[in-house]
Amino acid sequence: MANAIAPNTEQFSVPYLTIAEFKSAPTAIDVDNLVVGGNQAAQDAELTNAITRASSWVDQYCNQILGATQDTEQQRNRIKSDGTIRFHPKYNPIIALLSFSYGADPNSLVAATDCSKAWLEEGEVIFPYASLSASYSSQGPLSFGMPSTPGHELFLRYSYVNGYANSTIASATASANSLTVTNSTGIVAGQSLKIYDGLYSENITVDSSYTFGSTTIPLTSSLLYTHNTGVAISAMPAAIKEATILATTAFLKVRGDNSLVMDISTRGSEAGAAAKNIASDLGLAQELLKPFRRIR
Repeated sequence: MANAIAPNTEQFSVPYLTIAEFKSAPTAIDVDNLVVGGNQAAQDAELTNAITRASSWVDQYCNQILGATQDTEQQRNRIKSDGTIRFHPKYNPIIALLSFSYGADPNSLVAATDCSKAWLEEGEVIFPYASLSASYSSQGPLSFGMPSTPGHELFLRYSYVNGYANSTIASATASANSLTVTNSTGIVAGQSLKIYDGLYSENITVDSSYTFGSTTIPLTSSLLYTHNTGVAISAMPAAIKEATILATTAFLKVRGDNSLVMDISTRGSEAGAAAKNIASDLGLAQELLKPFRRIR
């Protein structure tokens, strides 16, 4: 028996911070005793878990995945009076439209042959209907029963890249005009990226010769420094990075409050100092994330 299966969408991208980024931030949090009696590898593994949970919290608060992902979605829509098909993918910003299929019959969708004809905006894709494949006769469209007039309902299925590129360095050498990354999702020609490497951090720009999807990134100017494997490279706004630092800090404080500290209060409804600090961290994180929230 055949089953109807919805397209898959990503539930998470990659953590929004590396361990080195968090340790370099002025949080005043002790990250060397997260696992009692554990060695450095155990401490780092638990810190990675905390960063991952904080990154997921950021996504949940924003009602969307902020890190770059590739998703496939489907919806129903109609031909507009101006002869375009306009649809709103779930996540933004939209980086690239990879595939687009359409049709009056959901079991006989037609694939667009050239997605470059689409006009991409932050939260909308506009596809000129005249650029799509449909055969007509004097009685109307022949191929797959395609409608030809505005207002007709269409079934759409599409794959697209969305969100902010957020990866790590695979190889980067001082004076080189290119570097390689572990994950190229969301990277496009002309884009500005930042390498987060403490004192040796630097801003770079992707050259116009970049091939979309490649992990080799040509640059408009040579690198100033050599960067080790695993160093963060990202197009993510600094506010999202800072919000993730604050959320990670709050999660670690919760752990410490529950396991090591007991706040004393004379009133049952009075919050202890640690609880207030946690709320302050998450509150500031929420303020930083407000411009990136998806309104459902």
